[in-house]
This record gives sequence, C-alpha cells and structure tokens, in this order.
Amino acid sequence: MAEAPATGAGRTPSPGSPLCPRPARIGAAELGGERVVVAVATTAGAIDGADSAGDSGSALAQALAAAAAGADLVELRLDLLSSPQAAGPQAQAAFWHEAVLAVSAVLAPTGTPLLATARSRREGGGAAMDPREQAEALGALIDLQAEHRAGHAVADALDVELSTGALTALAARAHEAGIAVVASSHDFTATPPDGEMLERLERMETGGADCAKIAVMPRSEEDVDRALQVTARARACLSIPVAVISMGERGRRSRLEGWRYGSALTFAALSADPAAASAPGQPTIAALLSHRDRSKTGTTPGGFPQAD
Repeated sequence: MAEAPATGAGRTPSPGSPLCPRPARIGAAELGGERVVVAVATTAGAIDGADSAGDSGSALAQALAAAAAGADLVELRLDLLSSPQAAGPQAQAAFWHEAVLAVSAVLAPTGTPLLATARSRREGGGAAMDPREQAEALGALIDLQAEHRAGHAVADALDVELSTGALTALAARAHEAGIAVVASSHDFTATPPDGEMLERLERMETGGADCAKIAVMPRSEEDVDRALQVTARARACLSIPVAVISMGERGRRSRLEGWRYGSALTFAALSADPAAASAPGQPTIAALLSHRDRSKTGTTPGGFPQAD
C-alpha cells in the first residue's frame, strides 16, 4: 500500500497548494505534496510498433518520450491497446499484465512511475466491459502483478473507476500487492451538481483510494468555475489527494491552474496533435511544465478556502 510519507505529518495545507494531510506515493511521484504531478498517457494501439489503425509510435515509444519530456508519471492506457479477442476477463487481464510488464521494464531505468488504466467505454474509454467484468479483470490483473513483483518492474498504481462498484475490494487487493489506487469518475456530457461531484470524491476516499479523481465536461465558463470550486472544497475536507478536471478547450484552464485550488494531479499530451491527447483539452507537456515552472504557489488563488 502506498502510505503517506512521514514528512507529510504535521504539515498544514496552504492556499494555492495541492498539499494534503495524507500524500500518496506513486513510485517517485508524490501526489498531495508541494507541487502538482504532471502525467502523460499513452494513446497507441500497439505495445511495440505502429498498429493497423495508423497510430504514430507505440506505447513503449510514447512512454519513453513522456519520461524524456519530464513527465512525473506515465499512464498506460490498456483499453486503447489492440488486444486479441480475449475470452473473458481472465484472458483480458493476462494481456494487460504482459503490456504492463513491457512498459514498466522500459520505464524502470528512467525512474518514472507507471499508472495502469483500463478505461471503460461507459466512461469514455475503449474497454467494452460491464462493471462486473471490469472489476473481475482488474482483480485478476492485480493478482498477476503481485505474483511477478519479485524481480520484475510492475505498475506503481492502478486506476479503478468508481462505477465498477468494487473500489473497496479492489483497493484492498491492490494495497496488499503494493500497488497504489487512483479512483476515478468521468462525465463526458456535463458537469454534475457540486454536491454530486463532492459525494463521488468522498466515496473514493471512503473506498480506500490513495487519490480521488473526477473529470467532467463543461457547458459554460460557470461550469469550469464550479469544478475549480469543488476542487477547493474537496481539498479542504478530504485527507487524500484530489484531482478535478474540466475537459475540452473550455476547461483547459483547469488543467493549467487546478493546482491553485488544491488539485494534486493533471494530465498533458506529448504534442499538439489531437491524436496525442487521451482526453479533450490537454495542453502539451512542454506548455504545462513551462507554466508550472513559471508559476508560484504564493500567488493568490481564486477561490481556495481561506482559514477563518
């Protein structure tokens, strides 16, 4: 289980910082520490070599390019890989396991940690599984990773969608295997009411997640503002790191400025090519890192809760 480092004890979160009472360690990356963690996701359909759909590069090449570009974390999108027609969750898990081993091995020398994600179609991904099948496949993947941990590089963290209904059980299994859990929830059509977004984040913490993440689609600038305010409110009341992302071009500022409201994690693309983005509205990693480096956490954040 990824436990909060001792250095986090006694630190008081300050306005304009993702700092939280229980930081999560994912390899070398600290979510909920002094600065926002920048992740880059793979989008290739093949582990090694161009796939039949014509995606540029491979998951291996993209992972290495992300590490070289300065990503704090690489997300391997297992659901985007072109897998053989797997006969059920167990076979799918075996394919995902081999993919994780391959990418973890090439990333190991760089020191860049790996987050493994199998995004379902119901949440904007490519995994055609119902919640039960997805939970079974993820559980099998965790078991396979645990068996190979000795002497092999494996995933540092696993994404578990809240909609599987199995977060608590999967988080417990992952922690026993030494794998951190990023719980997630996605809405590609709207931005839910504030109370609903907060309730999802709270359920993730209660379910044992090390980091709680939601991504929503804004229909107006007000929706983006609401998502940022929810980030601030969640950071003030939850103990684990949170990430709230407003997607699309309209929500791009949430990816660049979310840390000012307490968001611990954001995602970038390798290039400006739309095919390089794993979700709409992602800035390039070069632009995001430049923005992060120029910014100062002491800058007055818009809307972060102030101490009474």
